[in-house]
Amino acid sequence: MTELMTTTALKKIRILLAYDGSHLALDSVQYIGEVFPSDRTEVSIFYVETKIPRSFWKMERELDFRFKTPEIRASMAARKKTVNLAMEKAERRLLAAGFPSDAIHPMVHIKNQGVLQDIIDESHNGYDALVIGRKGHSRIKDFFVDSLPIKLLGKISTIPLIVVGKNPAHKNIIVAFNGTREIMKAIKSMSSLINTNDCKLLLCHSQTPRCLFHPRPKKASTDMFDLPLDYFREAGFPIDQVSFEIMEGEKNHPNCILNKARYGDYGTIVIGRRRLTAVKQLFFNRVGNKIFRNADNHVVWIVQ
Repeated sequence: MTELMTTTALKKIRILLAYDGSHLALDSVQYIGEVFPSDRTEVSIFYVETKIPRSFWKMERELDFRFKTPEIRASMAARKKTVNLAMEKAERRLLAAGFPSDAIHPMVHIKNQGVLQDIIDESHNGYDALVIGRKGHSRIKDFFVDSLPIKLLGKISTIPLIVVGKNPAHKNIIVAFNGTREIMKAIKSMSSLINTNDCKLLLCHSQTPRCLFHPRPKKASTDMFDLPLDYFREAGFPIDQVSFEIMEGEKNHPNCILNKARYGDYGTIVIGRRRLTAVKQLFFNRVGNKIFRNADNHVVWIVQ
């Protein structure tokens, strides 16, 4: 048993960071540096380049491309310099957080099928989690159309999707606990990935209140927390860092979790999300979805 735990503890963690070079994306880099153990984590900084290919196509379609070649080359060189500078910023953040240089892997990927699909395809290459910023270069654009993280919901199902809305000033984590298979999977994966130092964990269960028109729901028991608490203990979390709470009489479960996170200094929210068909997603806005869409200033782990 001791040998098994030692092997698990020494297992390397592979993180895929979907990075667009914006100052907002640096929050994701900072989060990785603060939460994941630097001595056993490798980070692939995945940058999908979308502008250089258009220059190639333009050059091939124009009849006078020979005269424009120097202009195009200059544009491509400037673009390459911009991308390299952005990657260097991310690398410096991780180095400052204690990550060794050989654990940082910059990857400039020329767009193939599209930014979304290229990220999904890369995530299948043996990573333990995908990290992405909630917003990229344009806050206004993300406000009017579905942002990339929202489009990734339902597409990333084998590893945790970690969406960084704002780099929190605290490492405390709240788990929206409902006892489902999805949340158990989320807890097990998270407990094996994150740094156990100076991190407070709360398993929070919101109990539906009694209603005149519906039978009284089964009262939650503290026994439901036994297995997740075991996961945290096996991962090395001191017992005084992990707690649980059952909140009864709450009608709005998402707001209950969000308010607990906001006023309890929890920078990260962990949710388990059940997979739904497109029709069901249209008619049902589930608790996990509501928490995700309203947790702009938090980091949200989604496991499904």
